[in-house]
Amino acid sequence: MNFLLFLAILCSGSWFLLSNASELTNEARWANSACSAAGSLCSNPQPLAWAALGCAVLWLVIKFVSAVRD
Repeated sequence: MNFLLFLAILCSGSWFLLSNASELTNEARWANSACSAAGSLCSNPQPLAWAALGCAVLWLVIKFVSAVRD
């Protein structure tokens, strides 16, 4: 269950990093290396946001169901 929360945080952090990296590729060296490593996720990081949302919702549902059962 905590793994889903970890995945949600990891995906949202990656989304934040890559959405800002696509704007900074000419200014920052780390952004250029991040975009070259991420491939198409740098130009379109929206799937990471959806994955973070899905993991967070699934974590909340599991947390709610386990609270109701107890």
